[in-house]
Amino acid sequence: RALSRVLFALVWFAQLPAVVHMLLQNILLSRLLLSGSAFTVRNGGRQSSRLIHAMMNAASSDEDSGNYKLAQDPSELFDIYPAPPTKGHFNSIIGPDWGDDFFPAPQPTGKVKKRSQVHKDGDWHRSMHLWIYQSDLANDNVRVLLQRRSPYKDTHPNMLDVSCAGHVNAGDDILETTMREMEEELGGNGNIKGRYSLEDVKNSRMFTVTSAIEGETEKHGKYICREYQDVFILKWKADAPIESHDFAPMVEEEVSGFDIIDGQKLILKLRQRDTELVPRSEQYIDALAKVFGC
Repeated sequence: RALSRVLFALVWFAQLPAVVHMLLQNILLSRLLLSGSAFTVRNGGRQSSRLIHAMMNAASSDEDSGNYKLAQDPSELFDIYPAPPTKGHFNSIIGPDWGDDFFPAPQPTGKVKKRSQVHKDGDWHRSMHLWIYQSDLANDNVRVLLQRRSPYKDTHPNMLDVSCAGHVNAGDDILETTMREMEEELGGNGNIKGRYSLEDVKNSRMFTVTSAIEGETEKHGKYICREYQDVFILKWKADAPIESHDFAPMVEEEVSGFDIIDGQKLILKLRQRDTELVPRSEQYIDALAKVFGC
């Protein structure tokens, strides 16, 4: 009976405007967490179970631990991919010379592991990066959206990063993952919903790059993050200048804020290994500079 009330509330909630969503979010999520039941809510055809699952995981722990669980789910499953042909292929863009097993997209091994174990063992897995930019014709430049990673992330906490990023869960499609992540990380205020189609995202796909980075955080300890990163670059669909307040995450523990930077400055900072930015390989930076005209 309690579960029925929660389901009814969630269906009703999904029909409300985004502003009202923000006002009622805490109340409805509290009911959901107390129900202790795992189920999927469909909002406009998009599955919301991932957000709900993360919030339910956080309910049974103290506040600080809950924040870390909202920032990422250590139990989510990733497909494992083969390592690049040689270490010389680390941190480089995949091309036809890599062979059919890697180009145009790497093929999974069939093995699946939990996120926490993947980052501990250094297994190769897959993620997506989405850059959103706007032309600045008056200054012969572009303006680029950056997100600031939350302090609770298990890799690169508090650093400025690509507009939107996320891992591809086991069995998931890369384009659907990109659409979902865009709405979850950028569209908490309703500003993303309906703005881009799946075809828009498909046509914005630029390249796949390998990334091998090791680091350590106070909460999670040492990590080895080795990814095949599918990179998408989308032009912001609006006449007004793009601003950081245009965006909001659905879960604040995932993204702590946004910034707008001009493209030339971004490329320079990346080349200089600015410690405020998540590092990128030279081939990645060169490809970005080419697209942005910097």
